[in-house]
Amino acid sequence: LADQNRHATRHIICLIAALFIVLVVVATARMFVGPTLGWPDARALPYRIDRLVIACIVGVALSVSGVALQSLLRNPLAEPFILGLSTGAGVGVMGQLLLQKHTQHVLADTRMGALAGSALTLMVVFFAGRRRGVIDPLGLLLVGVVIGTINGGLIMFLNYVPGSTGLRPDIARWMMGWIMEETTRSAIYAMAAITGCGMGVLCWKARALDVAAFSDAEAQSVGVNLARLRVLLFVIASVLAACAVMLAGPIAFVGLICPHLVRRMLGPGHGPLLIGSALAGATLLLLADMTSYGLHLVFSWGIMPLGIFTAMLGGVFFLWILRTQPDRALQ
Repeated sequence: LADQNRHATRHIICLIAALFIVLVVVATARMFVGPTLGWPDARALPYRIDRLVIACIVGVALSVSGVALQSLLRNPLAEPFILGLSTGAGVGVMGQLLLQKHTQHVLADTRMGALAGSALTLMVVFFAGRRRGVIDPLGLLLVGVVIGTINGGLIMFLNYVPGSTGLRPDIARWMMGWIMEETTRSAIYAMAAITGCGMGVLCWKARALDVAAFSDAEAQSVGVNLARLRVLLFVIASVLAACAVMLAGPIAFVGLICPHLVRRMLGPGHGPLLIGSALAGATLLLLADMTSYGLHLVFSWGIMPLGIFTAMLGGVFFLWILRTQPDRALQ
C-alpha cells in the first residue's frame, strides 16, 4: 500500500510538472506573437508582458474558482458564471454609463461599475440561496441561473431606456471577454495578490474539500464544519471571479474545462486539482490570446475577444460531457 501511494504521488508530481512545462512553452511562444511575429522591441515588450500576465491571472482565477464552486455545489459542471456574475457585471457597467450620461460627470472607471454589479448580484444569490441560515447547494445553483436571466433582461432594458445610446464599442468588446490593455500595473499586482491569496486558502483547506465531497453526515462526523466551509468557498469563488471580470470582462467556461480535464488526469484530490487547474487555466487563456493574434495576422480580422474562443470550446466540451457522462453531469 505504501508503494502504491508513493507511485501515485510520483505520478501526480510528474503530471503537474508536465503542465508547468507546457505553460512555460506556451507563455514563451505567446511572447513571439503580437501585431507582428517575433520578439517585441523595447517599446512593445512591457505591453506584451502585461497582457501575458493578465491572461495568466484570469486563467488561474477562473479555474480555481471553478474548483471551489464544483466542491460547493457537488457538481463537476458548475463554473463561476453560473451564479450570474458576468451578467451582474454587465448591469453595473450599463447602469454606470447611463448615470454618467445623465449627470454629465465621469463617476469612476467602468470596471468599478462592473465590480459593484457583480458584488450586488453575489449578495442577492448568497442570501436567496440560503435555507434556514445555511447555504443550500441546489438552491444556490437555481438562484444563480434565475438571477443571471434577470440581469440579462436588465441589460437589454438599460440599453433601450431614454438617454441610452447603446453599448459603446469598447464596453461591448469587454463584455465578450477582452483583456483591458489600459490596466495599470498597480491593479495587475493587486489582482495577482488577491488571486494568490484565494488559491492559497483553498490549498490550505484541500483536505476539508476532499471530506466535503461525501455526505453531510460523513463530513461532519470527521469534524468538518460544512456551513462555514460553504460560506468560505462561496466568498473565495466570487472574489476570484470578480477579479477576472475586472481584468478581462466575463469569460465563460474556463472554470468548467480546466478543472474537469485536470480531474481526469490527477484524480479528485483537491490539493493537486487546484494546482493543476491553475496551470491549465493560465495555459488555456494564453492559447486563446495567441490564437486571437494569430488569426489577426493571417486574416486581418482584428483582435478577437478571448470569450469568443472559450465560449465555443466550452459549449462543445459541455455537450461532450453530457453525451459521455450524463449521470455524472446531472448529480
